[in-house]
Amino acid sequence: MSAGSGAGVRVEGLSVRLPGHALAVLSDAGVYLRPGEVVGVCGRSGCGKSTLLHAIAGLLPWSRPAEVRGVIALGDETIGDLDPGQRAHLLATCLDRPDAQLFLGTARQELEAARRLHGDGPLASSVAEALGLGSLLERRVTELSSGERQRLALAVTLAGAPRPVLLDEPTVHLDEGGVAALVRVLGEVRELGGSVLLAEQAGFRLAGAVDRWLALEGGKLRPCSPPAAPTLVRTATPRREAVLEASDLRLVRGGRILLERASLTVHAGEIVLLSGSNGAGKSSLARALAGHAAAAGGGLAVTAGRIRRPGGTALILPEAGVQLFAATVAGELALAGVDPPTAAEVLRGHRLQHLGGRAPWMLSRGERQRLVHAAIDTLQPAVTIIDEPGQGLDPESLAELAELLARRAEGGRGYLIVSQRLELATLAHRHLVIADGAVVEAGGSR
Repeated sequence: MSAGSGAGVRVEGLSVRLPGHALAVLSDAGVYLRPGEVVGVCGRSGCGKSTLLHAIAGLLPWSRPAEVRGVIALGDETIGDLDPGQRAHLLATCLDRPDAQLFLGTARQELEAARRLHGDGPLASSVAEALGLGSLLERRVTELSSGERQRLALAVTLAGAPRPVLLDEPTVHLDEGGVAALVRVLGEVRELGGSVLLAEQAGFRLAGAVDRWLALEGGKLRPCSPPAAPTLVRTATPRREAVLEASDLRLVRGGRILLERASLTVHAGEIVLLSGSNGAGKSSLARALAGHAAAAGGGLAVTAGRIRRPGGTALILPEAGVQLFAATVAGELALAGVDPPTAAEVLRGHRLQHLGGRAPWMLSRGERQRLVHAAIDTLQPAVTIIDEPGQGLDPESLAELAELLARRAEGGRGYLIVSQRLELATLAHRHLVIADGAVVEAGGSR
């Protein structure tokens, strides 16, 4: 099949029904992706955005049982009967979890493999530098931060342009510099006559890089306005007592010093935002503060300093699936020791009441995220460390989570939010930044 480079993607009458779901996730959905166009898809968490991209890429029903109907065509050629491996030569796909598609030892090896797959296209030699990977090429993939892996997965995928590109949550791990670099590369893809279909919860971060937006609702796609950033307001007044204290920490990972003499404090009723560039050590610090340094692997260790957790600490990881263990959503709350009436109330508070009997691994990314928050909410730790709370959450869901955190903070709970999403600074009482191995105030104390 010769279709691919610079060809449009046509989807007509696409319906997808997953096992155990009473309703189809997608129902008669259609979109035409023209050459030289970037189209964004937005919608509430769990509406089916990832399902749409997986169906176009051929991952459904090959990697997950599903009934898929409709027409998927590239140029004049129908590709609906091709498996994912066959479609990979025609479409370039970046999943919402970079770890799921990075298999080789180093960043350079991943990029070389992409060149062998896609050929020496116009972006093959420049996309890595454009996305800030120049200094990371010889690093092992397992040593990269989540944001650095995201940049690598995007470079591997976008090297296939002007073939059509499918991107699922491309900004989720990126700092502001990474988002700006992605915007520039998407502009280059457009100029080459390539096309991009992306699903993005934080579409406002991509500003003018997207030509038009479609909302996925009720299984169908419709034109919509560009997504707007959520409005987040803090209401609590912090108390004096500290619920988390770290002083003079030296944090080492894989023999590399990430932080030197770093200190921070979270008070009862206080919400603190911790940000920093990709690879600065934010997630590593979050795990160390929660006492999970050894479990994080990769040689992460606190080699100097002191951490005090007087009232108990909980950690919510970016990938919620690794913190879910029960067979059902309701079972997760039962594992936390919650009785059924209370569990029903908690699930309602997190918009999960209709999913009580469903298996957690059948939930969307955003639904899994809300479930972990619900389970930890019942434990009432003195301080909760949340690593990338916006991952998988649409703006409305993020605003709902922010409102919940503000209410809990009013009751004296402390929160350390580790995130690239700078709009969360309006929720926080203080904004800290990791810079040059130290933790410093961003623009002075709030």
